[in-house]
Amino acid sequence: MNSAIVLPRSALLDASRAPAVRRDEVAALTLTHGPPQYVYGDSTPFPYAVDFIATTRAAVACGVALMKAQHAIDGARAHVQDAQDHVLRLDADLQSVAGAVDGALASRGSQPPQVRDVANRIAALARDAVGVELRRARTVLDATLRRAEGTMAEARKSAASALSQLLARHEIPGGSLGFRLFARQDGYAAEATVQLPGGMRATFDATLPEGHAWRALRRVRDVRAGTTITLPREVGWLTRRVEPRPVRLDGQVILGASLEGTRGALLLGKSERAGIAHAFDVDFAQPRPRVQWRDGEETGIVELGRQDAASIAKLLRAVESATREVLSRRGAMTEASLDGKPLAEHDPGEVCARLVGLVAPTVREIARRSGAPGELVLRRNVDAGHRDEVFVTTAELEEPIDTLPPALRLAFAPLELRGAPRSPRAPARSLPTYEEISACEILPMS
Repeated sequence: MNSAIVLPRSALLDASRAPAVRRDEVAALTLTHGPPQYVYGDSTPFPYAVDFIATTRAAVACGVALMKAQHAIDGARAHVQDAQDHVLRLDADLQSVAGAVDGALASRGSQPPQVRDVANRIAALARDAVGVELRRARTVLDATLRRAEGTMAEARKSAASALSQLLARHEIPGGSLGFRLFARQDGYAAEATVQLPGGMRATFDATLPEGHAWRALRRVRDVRAGTTITLPREVGWLTRRVEPRPVRLDGQVILGASLEGTRGALLLGKSERAGIAHAFDVDFAQPRPRVQWRDGEETGIVELGRQDAASIAKLLRAVESATREVLSRRGAMTEASLDGKPLAEHDPGEVCARLVGLVAPTVREIARRSGAPGELVLRRNVDAGHRDEVFVTTAELEEPIDTLPPALRLAFAPLELRGAPRSPRAPARSLPTYEEISACEILPMS
């Protein structure tokens, strides 16, 4: 088991390459146990303890924003390609003209010096005129490139904002949440992470509520008193040797903790200024957790025994439980990646396709069990004998999608919203379609 503790920023486990394994103890979107909080429209249990109708609305809104960003990027790229093609064609045409001038002048054979001088000046003027026009065209191309870069940057910023709003407030099937906590002055700073199937990952700033116990630095005894492990220690007066000795951790300050997927880390020390005295790398992939220890100077790595590993794993779980509020207090998205590369290196359309692919199976299942054509219906158990219905019509979901060009609407095909009869509960359309917007742009004002 290779250690993955990184320093110095948060001094926490870098689990960006860890698999996005679902963990009921962390993920807010969990399989229900016992009486379900939500049921399908046909009253059979719904597997997730969240309002997935709200999630569907938000996912469609995010997807539309992503595809609008893609449309802007495609348009910018098209403008650049047109400008580049124009410069290439113009260069070829002007060079042909200059060549024709040179050929015409050369074909006149021997001429008096005065005539040759005029001919040379005419050829030079032609070449200068070609150069001026090509420079003008390249200046226009450079301006087009700058505008395109600005358009694409704004589009990617808009796409990132849309994704941030979705992942900060909603849970996606198969996703898992993680946390990072690290000491800063007299308290803790925190981050929450979201990992989705298909290689999508995001990190958010997070905060603990005012008055929370973990707004101040905590010691091990505050979380799980009596935590003792066996570590190698130097012993002996005359002859120094290393032997295993019990080490009580109660007085150690918790300097950092993280848990993402099946990987976790725990950092302890006498104080923030004194630095790290004990760094633990925890692996929950197996039924019995494995833990590696190293000291602050990283002089060696020790694999803990089963009992000691269990103690550290329980301590990390206790920290997680005590700071659970971090997961629901996700703020600004500080980092996002797809397939291990920054989100900005991928087109928004690719992100939309991944996102739609994640929610589509659940959306289709809700539609199949709703019992009301043209609607997605869930019911929430309130108390004995009482359920509240939450629903959205497919017409409402299709309306923002129809503001996109027809080719871009195909990204939402896996949701299978088309073809269902319009629900009588569907509100009147309030958004113009892309075709209506385009018609307004090209038709003259009356």
